[in-house]
Amino acid sequence: MEQNTPTVIRLRFRKTGPIRFISHLDLTRAFHRALARAEIPIRFSEGFSPHPRFTFALPLSVGMESLCEVADFHLRDGAFMKPGEIWERLARQLPAGIEITDCALAAGKLGEIAFARYEVRLPAVTCALAGAVEHSLAGALFIEKKNKKGKTVTKEISGGIHAAALAPLPEGGTLLSLTLAAGGETVLAPDSVLQALADALPGFDKTGRRITRLALLRADGSEF
Repeated sequence: MEQNTPTVIRLRFRKTGPIRFISHLDLTRAFHRALARAEIPIRFSEGFSPHPRFTFALPLSVGMESLCEVADFHLRDGAFMKPGEIWERLARQLPAGIEITDCALAAGKLGEIAFARYEVRLPAVTCALAGAVEHSLAGALFIEKKNKKGKTVTKEISGGIHAAALAPLPEGGTLLSLTLAAGGETVLAPDSVLQALADALPGFDKTGRRITRLALLRADGSEF
């Protein structure tokens, strides 16, 4: 007997302000609690420890804001609720700083995401240092990280940088725009790029950086 295909709902939301400092685990718990309070008939996994079938496209690092978060969840078999009603119910239950911007039946797969675009606000960078930063971004950048055996290894991250640009901000400071790999086995975080720049350029100051994810992109550059 053929089973019914589960209904998959796709949420798009923003995460801004002080709530950017909660962990991904706490964000997951916040959504699970909100879904329960909103009485959304979400599907649970099977096994000894069932949990809601709720999947984030690309988890955020602590301290990072986003205008383009995406998450999918399955409704229980046989259940259906209009996306508009889900949006209305869920929006009333989420904490301040999490704002749903769209709720619809999922179209396409989360695996289509290939890149993410970010803006990084930094302290003002001198003209001389700006040239060095641009040169480093266009060349080879390396970070040190521990492998599964706990050994520190050097890894080149240049291949994960799809685009980068540096520009002064009118109000002071510097804006670093980055488009980084975000799909498959290669996911590059903005903080890794900043650390690599700090390691390569002694005058580069990443203290107080503020990172916002602006868009998730497919391989052809279109927004997901």
